[in-house]
Amino acid sequence: MRSSPAFQSIVALITSLGLVACGGPADDAQLSDRSVDESAVDQGQEAELEENPSDDAGRPADSELVAEDGSWTVLVYLMGDNDLESFAVGDVFEMAAAGSNENVNIVTLVDRHPGYSDEEIGPLGNFDGTTLVHVGREEIITAVDSGELNLGDPETLKSFLVTGVTEFPADRYALILWDHGGGWTGIGPDDTDGEDILPLPEIRSAVADGLAEVGLDSIDLLGFDACLMATFEAATQVQDLADVMVASEELEPGHGWDFASLQILRDRRDVGAAGLAVELIDTYAAQAAEAGTGIDITLSALDLTAIAELEEAVDELAEVLAEGDPSVIAAFAAARQAALEFGANPDPSLAANLLDLGSLMEEFLMMDTSVRPEIEAVLTALQTAVIYEISGPATRRATGVSVYFPPSADYVEDEYADLGDVPGWSGILEAFYFAGDNLDEASKASFVEDDAPDFSFDDEGLTVYGTVDVGSSDSVVAAEIVYGVVDDSDGSVIFIGEEPASFEALDDGSGEVAAFYDLTALTLSDGIDTDFAYLDMEIDFESGLWFLDVPLWYVPPEEADTDDPPHDVILGLTLNPDGDVLSEVYYEINAEGMIGELTAAPDGLIYPVVLNQYADGSREWLTLSEVGLYADLPFLQYDLVPLESGTELFVELVVYDYSGDSSSQTGIVTLP
Repeated sequence: MRSSPAFQSIVALITSLGLVACGGPADDAQLSDRSVDESAVDQGQEAELEENPSDDAGRPADSELVAEDGSWTVLVYLMGDNDLESFAVGDVFEMAAAGSNENVNIVTLVDRHPGYSDEEIGPLGNFDGTTLVHVGREEIITAVDSGELNLGDPETLKSFLVTGVTEFPADRYALILWDHGGGWTGIGPDDTDGEDILPLPEIRSAVADGLAEVGLDSIDLLGFDACLMATFEAATQVQDLADVMVASEELEPGHGWDFASLQILRDRRDVGAAGLAVELIDTYAAQAAEAGTGIDITLSALDLTAIAELEEAVDELAEVLAEGDPSVIAAFAAARQAALEFGANPDPSLAANLLDLGSLMEEFLMMDTSVRPEIEAVLTALQTAVIYEISGPATRRATGVSVYFPPSADYVEDEYADLGDVPGWSGILEAFYFAGDNLDEASKASFVEDDAPDFSFDDEGLTVYGTVDVGSSDSVVAAEIVYGVVDDSDGSVIFIGEEPASFEALDDGSGEVAAFYDLTALTLSDGIDTDFAYLDMEIDFESGLWFLDVPLWYVPPEEADTDDPPHDVILGLTLNPDGDVLSEVYYEINAEGMIGELTAAPDGLIYPVVLNQYADGSREWLTLSEVGLYADLPFLQYDLVPLESGTELFVELVVYDYSGDSSSQTGIVTLP
């Protein structure tokens, strides 16, 4: 595992924070205590939601969901050769709860991993390779052992589609791709075949070539049971390959979709693509509500025949943004900051940089710019393209489609170019980044030189103020506060959190930044040891929900004594205004940017990480722990502990402009 070269100074830091190990196993009360108060955030059962993520708002009329009499073949490409294996096995059992009959064939290509689950699938047992299964009701109708196939190979996907259509002909076809997802990057991996993934261009070519071979122009429904796949980029890639696409904008919990919902096709022959999509969405929401994971889900059905109209509207918006009006660009950048984000991460190198297209346009519309007609056209086309979508309370602003929108060109991944020209959206990104690159120096965000922040303490915590230079306030699009503890032994700073700050432009062209910090630090404990963690917190003031993202490292038991780097993990917590945990999920981010729910061995190790700034100004994510915490995830506990009096606190106010540049103002204060 990685460790800090400044471990001795970190020990001093821990001592200064007053943290001590628990010194023994937690008692039953600690392990079963599932509530929190304003000063402690303990993981536990998800609190009962006040909202059901699945309701009838926007649901198509029943008359829009029926079709002419016809049969279905549903093909499920189950890429379970990774840490999602146990969920893959569970989904096969869900398929068997529905089962094939004269109305529907349920066919799945199941790829398993040799190590994550030993559960048997009926007479197939606990196989390690790949098996093509025709799923009956609580039985296996037929099964073909294919040995070990690489499901990250587009030829395997093409062959599966061709076999499914040829061997199981029907009036309608659905193809569902199942695995970790990364948005425009695709889905995967197949662990035992070099961790191969399926990027979007490979998915497109595989499906297109398969359809050509069997003589079909398109299929009826293409689904992605994977994280982050309801992107504009995915829809544009597959728009001519299917009538309807079903996917999630947000991360999906491990249970994914409820394949028992295919019962509707067993019972009825009048279900069209839209009807199946709505059933998949509603049953996903119901399963998430039952599992306590519905707080931040999304799932949407897109009419792919309407994507061309959306492309045209986005392209027209790109044309007016290309004119480079600074006030319009600044408004668009501010809208970007306010839009709903998916796959967020305190480490920018791990963030998905996906924004909800509808909330982005709605925020832009509120800026009251000259491009209002073009924005409204995008929103109208989006509404037409989205057949149906659901979201939870934490994702209530989701509208069904996300887009890739890094804050500056520096964060755009090189592989994005592999998609070619994304209709309209590539033009928007080009116009935005060009305007940022050409922002004159005098207009860039900057704090008043040589000024230090103003600090003010009260019983609630610390308020910090900073002043932005005259002439730069118009370009500021976001502000935040970052805080950490000073290590006097070497001049380093351990940053332990960040939160949004407010920015107000003043009449003289300057601006004021204000931020509040309650002087607490997040800790994680396994009941034996306790470690500090980094906390990225945001608050939705309309709903009162708190969103906490906590970066972690995970080391599986088999990698404990190797040089393998730890696995990057993000813990997402949602709290209500009373501090009760509504939702908590651990997601793993692999090297290819694929994200999925973490499956952790209880004897593996979790390492909370913090951001270390050395005396020379360089920064590095590292762990404060030599031993880690046992990765028995249901029993890890979270606490917000007050910093000790006398702690030297390093505070940094940061402002960002639409060029992607930032300016900071720092100060050190001793806590009373």
